[in-house]
Amino acid sequence: MRSGAGNLKLTGERTLPGISKENYWFKRHLVAYEFAQSRAVGKVVIDIGCGEGYGPYLLSKSAKRVIGIDIAPEVIEHARKKYNFPNLTFETMDVKELKFPDDSSDLIVSLQVIEHLPEELPFLKEIARVLKKDGEAVLSTPNRKTISPGSLKPINPFHFREYTPSEFRELLSDFFEDVSVVGVLHAGILRLNERIGAVDFIKVYEMSKLNPRLWLHRILCPLIMTKDFKITDEDIDDCLDIIAVCKGKRNFSSK
Repeated sequence: MRSGAGNLKLTGERTLPGISKENYWFKRHLVAYEFAQSRAVGKVVIDIGCGEGYGPYLLSKSAKRVIGIDIAPEVIEHARKKYNFPNLTFETMDVKELKFPDDSSDLIVSLQVIEHLPEELPFLKEIARVLKKDGEAVLSTPNRKTISPGSLKPINPFHFREYTPSEFRELLSDFFEDVSVVGVLHAGILRLNERIGAVDFIKVYEMSKLNPRLWLHRILCPLIMTKDFKITDEDIDDCLDIIAVCKGKRNFSSK
């Protein structure tokens, strides 16, 4: 299926802007980028696993410089053409071998990436190596309790491992001295939808075309905005996505 993001395909592995039926997931990702943007003012930022490029573009509006990296060359080619700005660059790079010097970035952002990796430890070690000693890392991942309820095995075929908030904090604490965790939850019309159960935005892709809830989804989904999500330190165990802010990196020098 061709997406509204140029020649990129909507595969389920990454979200894309400009697709009405994908808008729930796009705005759910975008609200986390808005959170990261508030911490990017005047900073040198690396966005790991940047996908289509909308995230680095948003970060570049506040940051001094942003480098978006992704393993997929076709994604980087698309991002370079679409988001051509002086303080924004894109590079093809393996997250396990970042081509940056030690202590070189003020802020590292990596949203909804770690669950896609068969090995997360080399990835986290590289983040700690590249981050400045007084820098921050903002990482997010879906909450296993809500994305794959009742299952230790991810339902999403592109995910290798999913975490609960406590598991995610524990993992990151091996690499950072200070890890604070907040959660993304529904607000606005999405909170109202939770109460009345009109649309299941998680399982909608499993619905038959004969299911009236599928067509209600088609009507409601384009209306969703980032204000229909909230980021809070309350009810974290039941959050949709976990966002961790990591400071005080432990020593992982390449020397």
